[in-house]
This record gives sequence, C-alpha cells and structure tokens, in this order.
Amino acid sequence: MCASSASVALDRSIGSGPARFPLQVRAGATSWCELTDTARQLDAERFLLVSDRGVPAAHVDRVLHHLGAAAPTQLAWASGPGDISPDAVIVALGGTSVLEAAARPAAHTRRGPLLLPTTLPAVLDTALSLVGPDGPRRVPVLVRAQLEFLDTLAPNAVRPGLYALVRNVLSVCPAAYDQVSARLRPDDRYDRSELASFIALCADVRAALTCYDPLEDGPAGVFRYGHVVADALRTLGVGALRYGDAVAQGLLVAARCARRMGLLDAAGEAAHRELLGRWGAPGLLPSPVTAQDVLRALRHTANGTVGMVLLDALGEPHVSGGHTVISVDEDVLRAALGGATDGLVARPRRPGSGRDTVGTGASCARGAGRPNVVEDVPIRPRPGSRIL
Repeated sequence: MCASSASVALDRSIGSGPARFPLQVRAGATSWCELTDTARQLDAERFLLVSDRGVPAAHVDRVLHHLGAAAPTQLAWASGPGDISPDAVIVALGGTSVLEAAARPAAHTRRGPLLLPTTLPAVLDTALSLVGPDGPRRVPVLVRAQLEFLDTLAPNAVRPGLYALVRNVLSVCPAAYDQVSARLRPDDRYDRSELASFIALCADVRAALTCYDPLEDGPAGVFRYGHVVADALRTLGVGALRYGDAVAQGLLVAARCARRMGLLDAAGEAAHRELLGRWGAPGLLPSPVTAQDVLRALRHTANGTVGMVLLDALGEPHVSGGHTVISVDEDVLRAALGGATDGLVARPRRPGSGRDTVGTGASCARGAGRPNVVEDVPIRPRPGSRIL
C-alpha cells in the first residue's frame, strides 16, 4: 500500500471538553526507539497488550519487544483479557473492534489506555473519539499512529478505510476538498506524507468540534454523517460490503435527501458525487439490496420518520435546537435510496446564510485545514463550497 518508506514525525493535541490527549504520527526506524522511551516515561508497573489474531504477528512481536524494554508486558486477546491490575496500562493494538474491546478493561485502571491503531478506520476515526458504543471512554494517555502498521493492509481495505476522511471533508472542512480530491487515487497507493496529511486533517477536524462537544451529541454529531444508512446496510449482512462503502452510500443518500428537502443545492450534491467518484466508492446500492430493504432496516421514530444528519451546504450541517439530527420522511428516503432527483422542493433563502455558523466547519473552511496537509496545496473552491 505504501509507496515510500520515508520517516514521518507529526504531533497533534486533541481537546475533548476539559480533557486533552496527544496524537503522534510516526514512521521510520528511529521512531521505534521513541516508542520505548515513551513507554518508560509512563512509569507503568506493567503493560497489558490487548490485540487479536487478525493483527500480523510481526506487529505484535515488535510492540511486545519495545514495551517489554520499559516494563513487564503481557499479551491478552481482545475476546477475553482476564483479570486486570488497576496499576497496569492497557495498550490496544488493532482495529476498531480491538480499541473498543480494550476500552472495557481500561475503565478499571488508574490511567487511560495507550492506543496503537492498525487500520485506517481506527486511525482516522475511532482512536480520535472519546465516545464508543457503550458510552464515554477513558481519555488515552497517547494515541500513536505508527504508519508501518498500515503497510500490511490488504489492498481492498485501503480505499473503503478512508471513509472518515471523505466524510469530514464534505461535512466539516470543504476547504480541503481540492487537496484531498487531488490525492485520492484508484490504485490506493499512498506515500507516508499523504497518509500523515489524512490523519492530521481528521485529527484537526475532530479537535475543532469536540473541544466544546466532547460527547458528540451536539454539533459534533456531524461525525455520524452518512452512518445511519451505513448501519442499516450492515444489519442487512450484505455479502462482502465493507463499512466504508456502506458509508459512501449513506453520504450519497443524505445528499439526495437534503436536496429534495430544499437544504442542499445542486452544486453541493454534485460535489458529493464528484469526491466519491475520485475516492472510487460505489454509486449504487449493492445487489440484490433494494430501497425497501434499507427502509425496513432503518430505525424509525414513533412518527415514522428517520433521524439523519443533513447538510445545508458543504461544511454546514443543518442544526436544529443545537443538534445535527433532522427527521426525514419515508417518502423522501425512498426516493433518495433509489437515486431519484426529481420532485425537488425549492431551496429556501436562509436568513444570515452568509454568516459563520456556530458548531460547523466554518473555522476549518476559513483556512484551519491548510496546515493539516504535510505538503501545502493551493486551495481552489469547489462547486457548493464556501471559503469564508
């Protein structure tokens, strides 16, 4: 997957309410010695490395070696880590499921976990959030994205694994649209500086919203953009459909819903299709799934509607009562799932639409996205985007 073996050293700090934790993006031979030094600085009585058998043995052995040089280290599988000493530091090595599994034993220790994500969804999304399926999680002592872990990803895991990057560009930081679009490639071969830029952008977007919405139930709920339909597709058990491709479907459906409801204009919907086309994501529901199948799988409210995150424009989630969820009627959803664009309502003229919108990616669109990219690329506005 990686087209180069260059060294990388990039640091970010993620603020989530009053909490703050460091993110390190590293690659190169010397960075492994730094991992040992970091482990020593934690002054841990012992480490418990939580992983699973899907993680390459070479990664597990290498982490065991460097942690073991700092303190006694034990390996446990995510399926059942056993008894946990409160003095241990939990180290999670793996994808999203491992990070979520490690959150349970970490809740019973005196310090938060050290997260070593090994997949793109875990790096770009899960490891950066303090909210999991079971509620709030412990603040990690460190999130370390060691890019060598991504070298062993299967080729068909790379493209769909970038769903958080694409989602963030559309829903929070459209100023990075051209930068990201120019770097997305059909062959899925990314050098380490490109991967580092993707991680940095997602980290900065997360920090910008969770600094005042750590539980992600207000404006930061935009991180659920596209996920309602994706979760419904997952419950249908659609063959080998990867979650990232399910999110791609969710993004397209959400854009069509917003267009039909008079929120998002034609240029905004087209920008979704263009970026997802550059990403190489499928544009249709996977056969033999139908719109009716997805409607049945969606969780409807008492009045028969479905709560979804929608956009008023790129980088501007529709906010109602401080929340980024709007009720969508079944008829609108059915048409959007079928890809229909007829029967649109007139786009309303929103008062103050030219002003900054609290809780959206406006600060990112104003230029905060530029330092995210390791190699700066001039920003040109895309259809439907606003550079404030």
